Amino acid sequence: MKISARDIDHLSLTVSDPAETAARLNQLGFNLTPDDVEPRCICFQPDRDDVPNYIELLQGHPPLLSLALNVPELEGEERTHSWETEDGFEVDAGVVVGESSGPLPWFPVKHETPDAFMEPEWIVHPNGALGMMAIHAIAETPKETAKALKAAWGATVEEIFDGCTMVKSGSVELLIWSPLAFQLEYKALEMMMPTEMPAVIGAAIAVERARPLQGLLSANNVPFALAEGDRVLVAPEQTGGLMIEFIPQN
Repeated sequence: MKISARDIDHLSLTVSDPAETAARLNQLGFNLTPDDVEPRCICFQPDRDDVPNYIELLQGHPPLLSLALNVPELEGEERTHSWETEDGFEVDAGVVVGESSGPLPWFPVKHETPDAFMEPEWIVHPNGALGMMAIHAIAETPKETAKALKAAWGATVEEIFDGCTMVKSGSVELLIWSPLAFQLEYKALEMMMPTEMPAVIGAAIAVERARPLQGLLSANNVPFALAEGDRVLVAPEQTGGLMIEFIPQN
């Protein structure tokens, strides 16, 4: 499948128990959309008014992390749902979802109501999270995987260093790592590599400051590791399946 991607729209996290995963993410200081409607979402302030920036939780098996690529036009399954804000205001969301593709899990989406994912009470988070900056993926051959996605998305590709290649179609970057390069960069997490590759494994989230985030995680008994540049790393076991890298902006 070939598309004209405008950006990585959101990260889709399929889990067996979304309620448990949402509780874990709440312990990390994220606000989520109401718990009585699927999907539960962690929403951020996007760079563009017509392209949202969020993480969604869906129920299913087996567990899977997938990328949603925003496109201007799309024929596919229409999904609608409605959330209620704390003030009792109904927020209707409509998304057209296309077929999944490869070489790592991704699918195209077209948003009918992108502002539904930008409600002020959902994009402000106790941990100071500002937005999803990048997605981390693992591949045995990062260059080849990036080349295939470049052709599929109409994206640009840049080799950051040996073992890490970036694919970019908008403001959110996809960083594709070799297993060795990732383990060297994030050795503090001591993560097991996925058995099937290529695979999406995590996200980089911009936060206001590192120190308050560290205090919040410590207060909630959430283990974390520190990396160069005051980055705060949280392993997938603490989040329900998603490695999170917090990158302070101040």
